[in-house]
Amino acid sequence: MWSSSVIPTFLFLSVFPVGLAPDPGSTTQGNDIYPPFWDQTDGDIAEFPVQNNKIIVDLWKYMDRLRIYKILIRESNKYFASFGKNNTGNVFWALTLLYGRLFETDRFSEPSNSSRCAYESGGSSCISINSGWGGINYYVVIMYFLAAIESEFFGKLPYEVELLSREEYRSNFCYSVKECRASYPQVMDVANRLYKYLLSRKKVSSTRGIPQYDTDEDTVIFKMWAAHQAAVDVAKPKFSDVSFYPSETERDFTMDFLLSIEFFEATLYRPYFESSAEFLAGFPHRLLTDQDHNVLTSNFSRREKALLTAVKLIQKINKSTGGLFLAIWKKLMTSKFARDMARFFTKNLLLIPI
Repeated sequence: MWSSSVIPTFLFLSVFPVGLAPDPGSTTQGNDIYPPFWDQTDGDIAEFPVQNNKIIVDLWKYMDRLRIYKILIRESNKYFASFGKNNTGNVFWALTLLYGRLFETDRFSEPSNSSRCAYESGGSSCISINSGWGGINYYVVIMYFLAAIESEFFGKLPYEVELLSREEYRSNFCYSVKECRASYPQVMDVANRLYKYLLSRKKVSSTRGIPQYDTDEDTVIFKMWAAHQAAVDVAKPKFSDVSFYPSETERDFTMDFLLSIEFFEATLYRPYFESSAEFLAGFPHRLLTDQDHNVLTSNFSRREKALLTAVKLIQKINKSTGGLFLAIWKKLMTSKFARDMARFFTKNLLLIPI
C-alpha cells in the first residue's frame, strides 16, 4: 500500500503553484556562493605546516577543514570534467558548499555562547567541539580525508599526517587512519571504494585539451553519497543530545535535515556546484530558536520557509510510518526513471511558497 503512495505523495506536494523564479532575497550570486575565504587557500596539502616530519592538521579550525575540502576537489577534478564546465561538475561541491553555509550561519559556534567560534571571527575562526553540527561535519570530512590518504588517492605524501586532538569528548572522535580504521572499519571501507573507483578510471578522450575519463555519473554519485551517509550514521547518535545545540528546535532541524538528505541521496541527487547552490538557497540563514518551533518569523525567506517546512514534513511522515516511508522510498529508487522523477519532485518540494 505504502509503496504505491510514496511517489504520489511527493507529486502532490510538488504540484502547488510554485513560481519557479528564484527568490531574490535568498539566492546568492557569483563568489558569494563559495564558502567564506575560499580564495585564501590553494587546495594544496603543502599549505599545512610540517613539524617533526609530520603534516599538522587542526580540524577544529575552520580554515583547515576548508583546505581539505578544496584538496578533495582539486585532486578529483579531472575525473568529473565531462560533468560540468570549469570544474562545476565535481561531486564534492555539495559537501563543500554546505560546510561554508554552516559556518556562515554560525552553526559551528559554541551552543551556550554563539559569539565564540562565530562567523564574525573571520578565517581564523575555530569550530566549537561542543557544536553538534561541528561534530557531525567532523566525521564527514575526516572519513573522506583519511580514506583518501589510506587509498593513496593523493599519491605518496612526503610526511605522515597528524591530526591535532582535543581532550574534550576524546572518545567521541578518531584522529588518525589507524584509529578510524579500528573504530569504524565499515565506514572507511565505503569511503575507500569511492577513491578506488576513481583511481580505476581511464582516460578515453580529450575535449579542447581537457582529458575526459570514463567516469560513470550514477556510479560515482552513488559511492560519494554512500560514504557521506556512512559517516553521518556514525555521527548522529553522538551529537543528538540537545546540549550540542543552542535550542531544541535547532537540534530537531539538524536531525530532520539529515534525514531529508537521506531521501535525496537515494535519488542520486546531483551534488554539483549549481544544483547544490540552488538547494542551499533555502538553508536557514541563522540558528533556530525555540520561538521558531511553531511559527516561523517573517525574517525567513520564502525558500527558507519551504525547506524548513519540507524537512519537518518528511520527518513526520517517516516517523508516523515507523521508518517505512524511507525504506520504501529507497526501494523505489532502484530504477533510473524513478530517480529522475523523484529528483524533479523533491526539487519542486523545496520551492513551495509558504
